[in-house]
Amino acid sequence: MNITVPPKLATAVRRREGAAGEAWLGQLPELVAAACARWGCRIAGAPLHGETALVLPVERAGHAAALKVSFPHRRCAEESAALKHFAGAGVVRLLAASEDGSTLLLERVGPATLETVRAEEATEIAGELARRLAVPAPVGTRSLSSTAEPWLAQLEQQAEPGLLPARAVDQARELITHLADDRTTTMLHADLHFGNVLRARREPWLAIDPVGWRGTAAFDAFTVVARARRSDLAALITRFSLAAQIDPGLAARCCQARAVSAYLHQEHTGGEWFDRGVLLSLISGTSPPRPQLR
Repeated sequence: MNITVPPKLATAVRRREGAAGEAWLGQLPELVAAACARWGCRIAGAPLHGETALVLPVERAGHAAALKVSFPHRRCAEESAALKHFAGAGVVRLLAASEDGSTLLLERVGPATLETVRAEEATEIAGELARRLAVPAPVGTRSLSSTAEPWLAQLEQQAEPGLLPARAVDQARELITHLADDRTTTMLHADLHFGNVLRARREPWLAIDPVGWRGTAAFDAFTVVARARRSDLAALITRFSLAAQIDPGLAARCCQARAVSAYLHQEHTGGEWFDRGVLLSLISGTSPPRPQLR
């Protein structure tokens, strides 16, 4: 079975995972072949990819599916567990999974994403999905609050004087400290953005790639709005919040804090995941009312 690893995937994996990533890339054709044999699939199209995963359209018993093979890490098991828990309600269906979750057989969706839809409508669709995904979390689900300490430590390491106004960094610290006390009992996607919501047949739109944490859906407001035009940001945060049924004040504060972290991360790594102007607009936006955790 001939599998050509997309060059951009290879570059991203080498950059992120080093020698372990290089070894995984060498094994990738064998991993794909083994999964196809195990689940009775045949490759039915050209590969897609993210930062650390290869996705192949496949057919199994005459039905369309997608095979996702990821570099093995903790998030794989979390994604697999989240997909099982959501059981296809607002997300792509999980058909089969390896024991560690690094190889998944999924319902095939797309290729059209919410990026093809007008920003206002797309934001409301994403918010509605966030609301639907806010189902009771199973015992053992990683909490958003547990990420606050490492998030704060990273902020302190990267917040060199002069990169951003001190007040903006202080506001981010306040929000991260606030989220450390988050007692939300429901699930959130934790990486919800327009590229992770695809057109589907079973439903008009379905989310893919859930991280699957327990916590407030306000956390997802940042990735939903951060690729919009600067003039639309405040209105889009409100649209998302109303659709997701979350506190707009908390959503705006999450956007500000995550924009601070994203800006600092890009400054230190040279990445270009988000437009610098949009990040600065979110960072310096007017302060909303104090949030109430749901």
